[in-house]
Amino acid sequence: MILIKNVRLSYPSLFKASGMEGQEPKYNATFLIAKDSDTAKQIEAEIERVAKEAFGDAYANILKKQNSGDRRLLKDGDTKLTKDGDPAEGYPDHFYLKAANKVKPRVVNRDRTELTEEDGKPYGGCYVNAQIDIWAQNNKFGKFVNVKLLAVQFWEEGTSFGGGSAVDINAFDSAEAEDGEW
Repeated sequence: MILIKNVRLSYPSLFKASGMEGQEPKYNATFLIAKDSDTAKQIEAEIERVAKEAFGDAYANILKKQNSGDRRLLKDGDTKLTKDGDPAEGYPDHFYLKAANKVKPRVVNRDRTELTEEDGKPYGGCYVNAQIDIWAQNNKFGKFVNVKLLAVQFWEEGTSFGGGSAVDINAFDSAEAEDGEW
């Protein structure tokens, strides 16, 4: 398990599992990591350590094959484009790392209290800390290094991706229905 700190969150699916049609739904999130950061170096070192431990002398070839295809773990954010061909918001000058898990991750606030979807955070564009596990797969589906999402801690506000802002449900007045009707 490693802890990545103060990274930007993108495409979070932390409270409800999601997935492509025909695939098992998973909880997941993408983390934006500055290319020149210690965090990027830490993740690269852990990927190599896990691969060496799992695959021995073959690790370099296995990582080379994985990194040449779509299974690369730390992807270049400069190449992430919108459907219109524009750079994806927040991605330039960053690597992005997707982590997933079949099991719901712990999601907590700065003070480590549990968060729910109704809290409106974490959201795409905010900053988080995350616990991830980098692990080796060696089965009939192939030899790869993968990332499992364990926990996410909301750390601080950020500009919400897509131009929106963080949702504050407390801004609404509470209303009682008259005679059971709205």
